[in-house]
Amino acid sequence: MAWFIFAILGAFFDASYYALIKKNLQNINQYVLSAGVFVTSSIVLFTISFLKGLPEIGPRFYSSVFVTGVVNVVAALLYFKALKTTDLSLAIPMISFTPAFLVLTSFFLLGELPTMLGIIGILLIVIGSYVLNTTKDRARLSEPIKSIIANRGTLYMLIVAFLFSISSNYDKLVVLNSDAIFSSATVLLFLGVCFLIISMAKARNELINSKKYTGRFLLVGTVLSLVAITINIAFTMQIVPYVISLKRLSILFSVMYGGYWFKETNIFRRALGAIIMLAGAILIILF
Repeated sequence: MAWFIFAILGAFFDASYYALIKKNLQNINQYVLSAGVFVTSSIVLFTISFLKGLPEIGPRFYSSVFVTGVVNVVAALLYFKALKTTDLSLAIPMISFTPAFLVLTSFFLLGELPTMLGIIGILLIVIGSYVLNTTKDRARLSEPIKSIIANRGTLYMLIVAFLFSISSNYDKLVVLNSDAIFSSATVLLFLGVCFLIISMAKARNELINSKKYTGRFLLVGTVLSLVAITINIAFTMQIVPYVISLKRLSILFSVMYGGYWFKETNIFRRALGAIIMLAGAILIILF
C-alpha cells in the first residue's frame, strides 16, 4: 500500500484524537486525561506487539525514546492547555507549521531535505495560516501576526509545532530501531508514566477517582494508537517532512469537527485558510 494512504489515515485519526481530547477536557483534569490516554494507548500497542512478535532493538532505540519522550511531554502539556481554552479549528492549524520547521530539523538530524517545490508548498502552509488568523474587521495586514502572539492558546500550539518538528525525527529513529508498533508503545508508556507522576503531584484526588473514565481513556487511547501505527508505517516508506506534511491534512478534519461538534464560529474563514494549507501539503507530497 502507498505511503500516502497511511499518512492520510493518520491525519484523520489525528484530528479525531484532538477532537476527543478537547471534548473530554470539559470533564477530566488535563494531567489525569493525559496519563489515562497515554497508558491505555501503550497497553493497546504492547498487546498488539506481543501478539505480532517483539522486534529486534537497534542501538539508537533507547536514546531516541528518551529524547522524543521528553519533548512530547512538554508538547502535550502545552497542547492540552491550549485545547482547553482555544477553539479547535483555530488551535490545530497552528501545528501545520511543523513541516516548515522540519526543513531544518530533519536536515540536521536525519539528512533529509525536500525539493524546491516542496519549499513552495511549505510557504503555502504559512500563507494559509495567515489567512486563518484574519477577520473581516481587521484592516491592517499586521493584525493577524499580532493575533498569533496575543492568543495564548494559538501561541502554545505554534510552540508545539516546533517541538513536533524535533520529536518527529526521533520518532522515525525509534521506528527504524524497532518497528511501527513497539516503537510507539514504548514512547507512549514513557509519556504515561511521566503524566502519572505529574497527576499524583497536581491532581491526586482526580487521579484516584479516574476509574470511572476508563471507557473514555480506552476510546481516545485506541484512536491515538491508530495514529501511531499509520504514521509510523509511512515513516518507513518516506522522508519525515513529507509524511508530516500530509499528516497535516488533519487540519481540514479539525475545522469540520470544530464546526459540527463544538459549534465554533467563523468556520468558513478558517476553512479557507485550512484549504490553502492543504494545497501546500499536497504540493509537497506530489513534488
